[in-house]
Amino acid sequence: MDLTGKVAIVTGAARGIGLAVATRFCRAGARVVIADLNANDTDNAIKTVQRDLPGAQCLGVTVDVGDRPSVEAMVEKTVAAFGRVDILVSNAGVWKNLSRGPFWQLSNAEWQNTFRVNTEGAFNCASAVAPHLVRQKSGRIIFIGSAAIGEALAHITQYSASKSALIGLMRCAAKELGKDGITVNMVNPGQVDTGAFTREQLESRAQSKFIHRVGVPQDLEGIITLLASDEAALITAQQIFVDGGGVMN
Repeated sequence: MDLTGKVAIVTGAARGIGLAVATRFCRAGARVVIADLNANDTDNAIKTVQRDLPGAQCLGVTVDVGDRPSVEAMVEKTVAAFGRVDILVSNAGVWKNLSRGPFWQLSNAEWQNTFRVNTEGAFNCASAVAPHLVRQKSGRIIFIGSAAIGEALAHITQYSASKSALIGLMRCAAKELGKDGITVNMVNPGQVDTGAFTREQLESRAQSKFIHRVGVPQDLEGIITLLASDEAALITAQQIFVDGGGVMN
């Protein structure tokens, strides 16, 4: 899974899954834009990557994925720094601070903001990189969804619905971009130890899966790197669940 010469944008890359993927991409030879909402967080992430991988080529960019001009500026900075863009991993999203409860008690503001980041954010990022990929007649777009779309999680409907909407975006984008050799796929993590859950919650949930182990961000980096590579040139419009078998229960 060699990414030498490729330029990748990873959103929500300051920590968790995004940081693990950005690090793996650098290890595979890519030049990587580490994009996140906070400049200090992106700076710290770059220091972490370069400490582990001296010489890694990283660019930190602050971005609000729910804001189209901010996303377009991110892509412009990427092209200005590295001359092109080949891979988008749309990972930024909201989850940890969402309210839990019956869907009819959700405020319109929270519903709309969840979609603004999780769904519109993915749309904004894909829309901004697509013209560059079409001109090159090559590229990879990978949306990070959630195993929640296969489990119908109660009391966090706003999250499940916002991630479920990515299925339609992924399929339509894959069909439109396929003729140009561009693939679009979706990876759906289960509960991963990124600080959003207590260890007790994670351990309890793991026991209901086929594989009784708590997921970690590094469990995602391999499949995402594969989908970003030339080896996955004929894989498109697919959802891959990385959740230890949870959606099969």
